[in-house]
Amino acid sequence: MQFLAWKKSTNWRPLYFLLTVLITIFCVEVIVMYLLPLLLPVNVSEWGEAFSDALLLTMFSTPLLWYWVFSPMQKLAETETNKANVIVNSAIDPIITISGHGLIKSFNAAAERLFGYPAAEVLGKNVSILMPSPYREEHDSYMDRYWSTREQHIIGIVREGVGQRSDGTTFPILLSANEVITNDKNTTLFIGILRDLTAQKQAEEELHKSKQIAEAANIAKSEFLANMSHEIRTPMTAILGFTDILLNNVKKSENVDAASTIKRNGEHLINVINDILDLSKIESGKINVEQIQSSPCQILADVASLMRVRATAKGLPLDVRFNGTIPETICTDPTRLRQIIINIVGNAIKFTETGSIQIVTRLLNKPGDEPKLQINVIDTGIGIAKSKIEKIFQPFTQADSSTTRQFGGTGLGLSISKRMAEKLGGEISVTSSPGNGSTFTITVFTGPLDNVRLIQNAAEVVLEPANGNEAADSASPLSNSRILLVEDGPDNQRLIGFILEKAGAEVTLADNGQIGLELATTAKSKGCPFHVILMDMQMPVLDGYDATRRLRNNGYSGPIIALTAHAMSSDRQKCLDAGCDDYAAKPIDKTQLISTVAQYAFSQPAQKSRDAILGILIQQQM
Repeated sequence: MQFLAWKKSTNWRPLYFLLTVLITIFCVEVIVMYLLPLLLPVNVSEWGEAFSDALLLTMFSTPLLWYWVFSPMQKLAETETNKANVIVNSAIDPIITISGHGLIKSFNAAAERLFGYPAAEVLGKNVSILMPSPYREEHDSYMDRYWSTREQHIIGIVREGVGQRSDGTTFPILLSANEVITNDKNTTLFIGILRDLTAQKQAEEELHKSKQIAEAANIAKSEFLANMSHEIRTPMTAILGFTDILLNNVKKSENVDAASTIKRNGEHLINVINDILDLSKIESGKINVEQIQSSPCQILADVASLMRVRATAKGLPLDVRFNGTIPETICTDPTRLRQIIINIVGNAIKFTETGSIQIVTRLLNKPGDEPKLQINVIDTGIGIAKSKIEKIFQPFTQADSSTTRQFGGTGLGLSISKRMAEKLGGEISVTSSPGNGSTFTITVFTGPLDNVRLIQNAAEVVLEPANGNEAADSASPLSNSRILLVEDGPDNQRLIGFILEKAGAEVTLADNGQIGLELATTAKSKGCPFHVILMDMQMPVLDGYDATRRLRNNGYSGPIIALTAHAMSSDRQKCLDAGCDDYAAKPIDKTQLISTVAQYAFSQPAQKSRDAILGILIQQQM
């Protein structure tokens, strides 16, 4: 074995070369000795002497040639080979070479450490010893297929695999395999460079677990916010609703002031809840923005109409101006843009005691840039220190710790507005100085304006919006309508029932979804179905979702409007998926509720006609 190892490690090429030289000299001397005398008239004895001299010279010169030339060449080759072996063995990554038949030819120190085998134990063995099942059984068939088809599945690429240690344990590896043709009889070798992926996989697993924990925490937070919203909105429906009733029936100024205070603070509490929910939706990535054609002039008209009342109450004029032409429509989310402007203008009014509030709008349409709409909200309020400007856009943060005590608020409005502006492809910036007011600049993308008309006198378009709720404005907009109110809360039963009955409706109450299901089914079977069902979605015994689904499964086609105190982004869709036609969030807006109920109550005949026509068409096609 030692001789074979020595023979294998020795470089025989210089000896082969020396032997070739000796044979060549011998052949030349034979030719000179025996052939030339036949061709040329020379003395054979002289040729013999010359041959003997040449032979002696060769015999004495060969050891010297070996000592001075070929031996150093062999030592140099061995030195280079040893250097290569040292480099390979000092490599951090395991390096293995195998023959074309899958036998291990070299196994460096890193491979020994990784697999737990000494090199002497694996050299000459099939590389499948380093693989677990089923890879071990597949290896030889893969090698045979490679030699017959030359199809490469792992050669020349990097891929993940599984290794097996000497103790039988397995671990993930990263394998880079390449084919090499050596000079030794054109022998094919495969070189594999491996890397242990155990630590990486453990880190990935820890990251995955952390992500799952974070997602679970985020879901828990969302559920908590939804439940909190429900728990607060449900009583606020009764508080604000009965406050409105009180305001319509009290005459003494102190009673009016008391009821107004209750309503104002109740609305403030709802605004706080809305801000928290908006921030939660933005942070979780669940807030959606639309991209539809909208009128910027109408959006600003809505804002001016809403905020002018608050500004006038503080004695502040609210001026809306336009610089240059304004596009008739832009592609944006009108609800989000309106919310952003309302938040900024609301802050301007809140922090301004004297002076005025201005809303200045212009179109930025420079060649080579995407067109943008810029809206400046300018106030003459308390201003903001330069060092505090970035801070005001952080959640739950205000420029001064005393701001909350003096002016109120959660410190969420600007943070939400900035993030929504970014969702619309724009941004919000501010310039300000203490005591000199602030200018908040809102920019949003308008979308392409190639075929959009530009309005020259946009200020003329900003008019007070007309009240389109004609049904709600009439004395009895719900006259002759039969409404089933499915609601478990006694206070909300009284409030919503009072609002509907005052609008002229006949109201039937159900304390839970099971009772509501039975009443609706009975009324339909008697041929007098309810015009509209108002279905609370959170109830004992049977909730509104299941009650609605059962009604739809039983063939009930009448209008069902969901009532829910949940206000998360997915709540509306959840109600619609259950089979509801529309959605009303608590606290109930009296005017909006009456308008919505009237819309469905008095459009039912038309809907029945459409259903009848659809049924005829279906029968004709069958």
